[in-house]
Amino acid sequence: MKQNILKSLVWAGLFAASFSSCDLDVVPPDSMAAENFWQTEKDAQYALNEIYARMPDFIDGMSYEMYTDNAHSHKPWEGAWEAFQQGGITAGQSSGYDYGVIRLVNDFLEKSDGCTMDDALRERMKAEARFFRAWAYQEMIVKFGGVPLVTTLLAYDAPNVERDDIETVRTFILNELQEVADILPDSYDGGNLQETGRVNRAAALALRARAALYAGNYTEAEASATAVINEGHHSLFKVTTLTAAQQQEADEMDQWVDFDALGIDRDAFMRGVFSYEGIWQDDNGAVRNNPEVLLSHEHMNDANATDWARYQYIRPSQLVRGYSSYEPLPDLVQAYWNIDGQTLPAKVDPDTDAANYAALYQQVSDAIDQQSYIAKVPTMDLKSDAYLQQFRNRDSRLYASILLPFKGWHVTDFGTFYYRWNPDNAGIDGNESWTGFSWRKLVALRGYDTGWGENYSYDDFPVLRYAEVLLTAAEAHVQNSGYDATAAGWLNQLRERCGMPDVPASFPSKEAALDFIRNERRIELAGEGQRFADMRRYGNDYCKQVMTGISYAPNKYLIVNKQWNDRGMLLPIPTSAMDYNPLLEQNPGY
Repeated sequence: MKQNILKSLVWAGLFAASFSSCDLDVVPPDSMAAENFWQTEKDAQYALNEIYARMPDFIDGMSYEMYTDNAHSHKPWEGAWEAFQQGGITAGQSSGYDYGVIRLVNDFLEKSDGCTMDDALRERMKAEARFFRAWAYQEMIVKFGGVPLVTTLLAYDAPNVERDDIETVRTFILNELQEVADILPDSYDGGNLQETGRVNRAAALALRARAALYAGNYTEAEASATAVINEGHHSLFKVTTLTAAQQQEADEMDQWVDFDALGIDRDAFMRGVFSYEGIWQDDNGAVRNNPEVLLSHEHMNDANATDWARYQYIRPSQLVRGYSSYEPLPDLVQAYWNIDGQTLPAKVDPDTDAANYAALYQQVSDAIDQQSYIAKVPTMDLKSDAYLQQFRNRDSRLYASILLPFKGWHVTDFGTFYYRWNPDNAGIDGNESWTGFSWRKLVALRGYDTGWGENYSYDDFPVLRYAEVLLTAAEAHVQNSGYDATAAGWLNQLRERCGMPDVPASFPSKEAALDFIRNERRIELAGEGQRFADMRRYGNDYCKQVMTGISYAPNKYLIVNKQWNDRGMLLPIPTSAMDYNPLLEQNPGY
């Protein structure tokens, strides 16, 4: 789809349209009236491209991580996330209630019938559009519960409609995605309207598996997930050799992992770090030709089709142009397994942690500038430091996902880099993390200077990947049949990729197996936006447990005092939506 992104139809009031000047078939402006559109195959192509442009992206996933115990934002003007974490969100702050994509799809399904084009192509393009409508509804019911199910193009003066119950919408989503999967091809061969970035059968089944899992329909979740697995078109991304920059980090990992003492295969472990990290980086992985990616939101090296938020919001400022607006919480850092792959680290005392960090940071107090810090850190005995013990001998995905203080990362657009967290900046510097940690996973390294003095990413962003399918299959199988070699085999594919030990062969109970899979899912999918839905399907008691209590930074700065409110199982219907449609009934507690 990449060559067609700039050919998207940009709607004004859903009728007017304009096209990029790079398109050689530009329609003269005087003939852009609605009655002149919906006549040709190209018209249908432009309209479908606009639907693709609205697919979820980095900002959608990360935003909903910050409604959980995974992530945080210390800038209240960017979103109501911290307010929600403290139980205080209101209907004036809610977001995500949006029928824009749904209306575009309904418009496409009705009006593309007037286009002169091949009927088989029309049916396939309609299936692509229906996929995104189902996804839009899935996103809304997770956040709001039942919503009005609209499948036709309503007139602007149409009567208001009430909310449909959530089961009605869920049934629609599952039926729709199955029908779509039966229409879409397994793959595309390239060329116009055959671009490899289009929705295929596996993507539709993967989204259906997710929707069924969220709904507690484990039979359908396992059926759709295993269909993707058994059809064999996808696999996990793995690197086989390390680059020079990756090898530099591997050579330093003795400061963090006792490979020899614990009998850890260093090569497998380090390939695991970079296999996992490489999913998100075009330069260091293979996003555009990655067998793990079922669907990605594609970007171009052009100011009109880049990802501004991803490039800047999660980068630490030391990497240049980083805002550290979205930062991982210590709660997430604690969730990564020890290197045995089945136990969790002991919780640290905040006072002891603060004292230990102060002593460690004092060693670099004279390294004022970044280059001095970079020169100083490799000379330090980090292996013996008291504060850093909690991060030693941990799951490889921790090192690939979170920037830890003093940890080296050399595969960057900055070059050699050691993460610095200054305790004096917590609560003060708006462009530094206030949690003590920054994201490494998801960080974009390919920047494009638009000439406005800002950098944008043109890395593609995977929105559906095979790892999630394996996790869904394993969890649904346990719910349906219990924990056995089949479930373990799917989970071990993830473990083998990241260089970690196999999962346990058995558990004392079904609930113990599910608890294990829930944590495996949390760390494998961290930052991708699924923790929000997962917490809610685990139940209100679970939410209350993980969303109550104080999260401290390494210097005992109070990041957020999490206070769960039972109404948080759903977000409020926005006041603006209720003003437009008085028949909407507000969710409980708002």
